Amino acid sequence: MLTGLVGSKTVAREICSLIEKMTPLPIGIGFFELDDETSTLEIEAYFKEKPNISEIALLELLYNTTIKVSLLEKVDWIAKVQKNLTPISIDNIYIHGIHHRKTLNLNKINIEIQAAMAFGTGHHATTRSCIRLFLGLTRRGIKFKNVADIGCGTGVLSMVAAKTEGTIVTAVDNDIIAADTARVNFLSNKLSSLHRVFRSNDFRHYTVSTRGKFDLIFANILFFPLKIMVKRAAEAIKNGGIIILSGMSHRQAIRVEKVYFNHSFQRVDVLREGPWTSLALRYFGKNTKY
Repeated sequence: MLTGLVGSKTVAREICSLIEKMTPLPIGIGFFELDDETSTLEIEAYFKEKPNISEIALLELLYNTTIKVSLLEKVDWIAKVQKNLTPISIDNIYIHGIHHRKTLNLNKINIEIQAAMAFGTGHHATTRSCIRLFLGLTRRGIKFKNVADIGCGTGVLSMVAAKTEGTIVTAVDNDIIAADTARVNFLSNKLSSLHRVFRSNDFRHYTVSTRGKFDLIFANILFFPLKIMVKRAAEAIKNGGIIILSGMSHRQAIRVEKVYFNHSFQRVDVLREGPWTSLALRYFGKNTKY
């Protein structure tokens, strides 16, 4: 694995372009922002064999940066995640892996998760907060019939909604592994065929628009996609519907809430856990044709 820090997207693209031509050829390469408050980006590249040290040295010289090479341990991550996926209780929800089927809690709603390489086991603060916000809304007597789960990962939020409220769920993820994992989890949890999983970016799959307006939307993703999907979210949600947003730092949440406020969303609830903030916002705008 090769990693390096740079100060601009232009430089990151140039370095990635050069890495793509290295010997041996990389099997995967990309860059991402470490913090939206700064301009620092991290480049990552993966190789099956050790990359050429002289080529790395030349890149360091050309761009005045430090590039580190590290060896990744060969691990069966799926098996490791499943084995270490300890059960977790969140109010009346009991989430467990396939290795803990014998520990079912008959006094709670049981959800079985096959995590594979998808995000969403209930252990992360953002997932827990989304579940707690949802359960808090239902305790207020708010009913949800048609739910969308954007960036569904394992489908855990979808299954919480489907099993507690009897809602119809539309789960969406742009990652094929996540979408396939969610489908497997829907089946193992005996969700009906009315609940669907699509591979798509937010609401852009043509079939999603046929599922009707949503009265609840989960979006436990990242800061930037949360911002750019606001218009499509406003088009897809019912008047009075609620969107639960997570995957943001406290500072990022202030900016995201402002963006959504400008599109007729207002805060209903907020939860903060560790460095993460999760928001529940109600839509008060006039729906446009989706």
